[in-house]
Amino acid sequence: MSGAPLAFSGVEMRFPNGTVALTGVDLRIAPGEFVALLGPSGCGKSTLLRLASGLDTPTSGTVDVGSDRIGYVFQDATLLPWLSVEKNAALFGELDHLPRSEVDRRVRSSLDLVGLGRFAKHLPHQLSGGMRMRASLARSLVNEPNVFLFDEPFGALDEMTREKLNDDVRALWLDRGFTGVFVTHSIAEAVYMATRVVVMGAHPGRVIAEYAVPFGDTRDELTRYSPQFASLCAEISDTLKEASA
Repeated sequence: MSGAPLAFSGVEMRFPNGTVALTGVDLRIAPGEFVALLGPSGCGKSTLLRLASGLDTPTSGTVDVGSDRIGYVFQDATLLPWLSVEKNAALFGELDHLPRSEVDRRVRSSLDLVGLGRFAKHLPHQLSGGMRMRASLARSLVNEPNVFLFDEPFGALDEMTREKLNDDVRALWLDRGFTGVFVTHSIAEAVYMATRVVVMGAHPGRVIAEYAVPFGDTRDELTRYSPQFASLCAEISDTLKEASA
């Protein structure tokens, strides 16, 4: 699987109540790139994802997505509580009218990839918060997305679970080669996960800075504690403070 390009050109988003969520957003994401979006609450990060997914349409400007195979993981796992893990994971494949045998194959593969193969028959309430997010990831993986959108999926998890899922998502990205856009409020998470960090300013949302992340594909705890990592986080933090002022 290879990623697809994603481009926002002159994008403005004005809601019916007159609130301008985004203005003049120009952002191009190359195939296979993993971009993290940072910015103050209400700066339009989630709105950008909704525009990329086709859930919303910009008031003006254009959003070009080079694929119709789009994965989307929300802040909440949004699992149907009465369905097992494997049946939740099968939902998107069934909605796409894939053959039953193909859905079953992809579900098994996706659950194994996220480490839930042994929990396929469990109901969501029998899983931890981290496991529920893994199930949500598996559900989107079934459609083999070329573009994968993550709307702050790990914000409610404890630090150890969150860091483990960071590594797991990076491993999926390296394995599958999708184009990733990851919304987060954590500077450290953004720098650890991404190939590029995009900082947005508030009221209305716009791109104010971009940072290429200078680390290679292999990242671990040592990366998080390196002087270069700390320096980049501090630089981005200063930019965010100015954006929030």
